[in-house]
Amino acid sequence: MTHWLAYANITIVMEQERKKQTEARLLQCAKQEFLQAGYRYANLRNICKAAGVTTGAFYFSFSSKEALFSAILEPLIQEYERLAAELAGKEEEHPETAEENERQLALFLAEHREEAILLLEKSAGSRYESFRDRIEQQMQAAFGSYFEKYLGKEPDRELMRILVSMRMQGFLEIWKGDYTMAQQMKLTRNIGAYADAGTLGLIKYLKEEKDAHR
Repeated sequence: MTHWLAYANITIVMEQERKKQTEARLLQCAKQEFLQAGYRYANLRNICKAAGVTTGAFYFSFSSKEALFSAILEPLIQEYERLAAELAGKEEEHPETAEENERQLALFLAEHREEAILLLEKSAGSRYESFRDRIEQQMQAAFGSYFEKYLGKEPDRELMRILVSMRMQGFLEIWKGDYTMAQQMKLTRNIGAYADAGTLGLIKYLKEEKDAHR
């Protein structure tokens, strides 16, 4: 009986390990399929074939294509939201940490650039397709508050939308490029410096324009 129980335990452990390895292969192959085709047009047969897994084995691990997509994105979303909230609280108490906080957030996204691209550009047709809009709305609110603070009035909302769109596209260009992590961070810093200088110049221009129309 003792030998039978030991054998059964070993069998269970081996089965769990095989399932874990199968899921890892499915996740990796799925990520590449989603990056290439986007969620809407990604094909489960292609994913299973690339992973060397039958469709039966797939459904033993994941209930659907969306469950597979969620397994790739949820860890990123949860960690991003946790980190963003932590850094926002830190910046509220210590405004001088703003630059370092932005660097940490940029580093996190650079380390997970494939998942970030999936979330922001390849999620149409999934329950995550509105995530980019939500992020851009948050950025627009932050931009708007900053401009209003220095202009003394609410800035043009369409201008804020365009500025956010430009900033977001800059990040995506970096993530999609064939850059090392060091190159990504350097480009992120350079774009940030350019954006900061441009923001100050734009605020100065808008204040002069405002004064000229008094």
